[in-house]
Amino acid sequence: MKLPHYNADIASEGFQRLEDLATAYWYSEVLFTALELSIFGLLGEGSASIDELARTSGYEADGLNRFLAALVALGLIVEHDGQFANGPLAAHYLIPGTDSYVGDFLLYRRFLISSWQRLGARIRQGSMANDRSLEETPEVYRNRTLAYVRAMDLQARIKAAEALDFLGKVFGTPPAQVLDVGGGAGAWCRALRSLWPNVRTVLFDLPETLAAARQLYPEEKSWKGIEVLAGNILTPCFRRPKFDLVLLSNVLHAYGESEAQAILKYCAGWLAPGGMVLIHDYLADLHDADPVKGTLYDLHMLINTYNGRIYRLAELVALLEGAGLQHVRLRHLRTDTSILLANPEGPKALEHVTQHEMLTAQAQQLGFMCARVIRTSEIVVEPWVRLKCQFGCSNYDRSLGCPPYALDEGKMATTISRYKHALLVQGTPPSKIFHEQLLALEKALFLGGHIEALAFGAGPCPVCPSCVTDGRCRFPEKLRPSLEACGVDVYKTARRADLNLNPVQHHLGYVKYVGLVLFDVKGNYEGPADPGNFNA
Repeated sequence: MKLPHYNADIASEGFQRLEDLATAYWYSEVLFTALELSIFGLLGEGSASIDELARTSGYEADGLNRFLAALVALGLIVEHDGQFANGPLAAHYLIPGTDSYVGDFLLYRRFLISSWQRLGARIRQGSMANDRSLEETPEVYRNRTLAYVRAMDLQARIKAAEALDFLGKVFGTPPAQVLDVGGGAGAWCRALRSLWPNVRTVLFDLPETLAAARQLYPEEKSWKGIEVLAGNILTPCFRRPKFDLVLLSNVLHAYGESEAQAILKYCAGWLAPGGMVLIHDYLADLHDADPVKGTLYDLHMLINTYNGRIYRLAELVALLEGAGLQHVRLRHLRTDTSILLANPEGPKALEHVTQHEMLTAQAQQLGFMCARVIRTSEIVVEPWVRLKCQFGCSNYDRSLGCPPYALDEGKMATTISRYKHALLVQGTPPSKIFHEQLLALEKALFLGGHIEALAFGAGPCPVCPSCVTDGRCRFPEKLRPSLEACGVDVYKTARRADLNLNPVQHHLGYVKYVGLVLFDVKGNYEGPADPGNFNA
């Protein structure tokens, strides 16, 4: 058996890596200070020189100049001809007053530095963290709670938005009732209502947390469709209707195993038939995006909670099974957290919801009868296919998506060989709607990170009644050649993918269209939109 340290490479890792670890706080302090000094706010959407910034801010010019050089090195701001401006990341997330500003969340991390300095004492003495200092005044406690709820709300909004794509595909029928346990200021409730406008949500949290939430969102329109319920998850004492979805986002890691087990049993008892429990949390293992983050967050729990911990996947699954939630689906988010969707129905199993399964579900949501992710080696290209177009189709040399304008079989085979996977879809007439769905699918893959996605349709191009005679397409952004026009044996390819496709032989039969979107160029990592990909 190989121990982990056997994977270390002493030839490439030495003193410098250790020094980088020892000075890691330099990086965070530069970020914190930039937020504290409102550097990104001073720059806004424009640009400024050192003299202009020093005059506007009142900061000392030499120190400001050297500080901006560090921000340039970190990629947070850019410099050109003596003019400084926010970089793309800072422009999106770090300008105060914008909807996507996360500075308060990041600065809250700075307040936690002092607690991390107690790590050694925590390990030596085994003392548990206290929930609240006896010397803390009620006003200080309320302000601290408000800062915490604001910070967590910013993070929850980002995480919830990322999870919607997954949830929209998992739930064929939208849930009617959702319970958000420990939901803070209600970010998940609002995100779910943006996905399912008719869903009714119940936000359940501590009274002081809900009071802070009301401060953050004072307008009544922010609470449309959200019922607020105060209480403690460890001693819930309310009678509610059954819920289709019970959500625990970043809740379980604040508790030890016995409390976590009790919480999950409560949640399982609140489920309606067919209902599910959704856990969004860090995992101490099995996350490719940042494999260290879970273990460091576990230390954070060790320092800052009474007995909280970050669970390993097997531990979390065991807790779910102990609550009667035996069927579990796992989905890693692109960032550093994961989603587990569990219900008491179905076989005892842990399923990894792969990127390919997400793509097929997305295709079916766009209206295709069925979809399959196939390896490009399963696509059959034959020279006789284009000959059938030339000798047997009235559209030959009339449509720019057909031969001789489309790729010949040699170029098509070469193109296919550069890809690893394709999404094969099947649909029905009318052809124009099928073509529009195919373009929408190609766009979805492109926006999902597969910038190389390339679609091929079925039959003659349906965008225009006829092509112009000068050979220049009026809508090149919509033109896609058909598979058969490029020499693909559609029947054999479909059968290899287990799609039922046969020639129409009588008047009761109906036409089935088959299209395809190539993605995953060889040399790229598989599933660029999904670091938690488990495909082969």
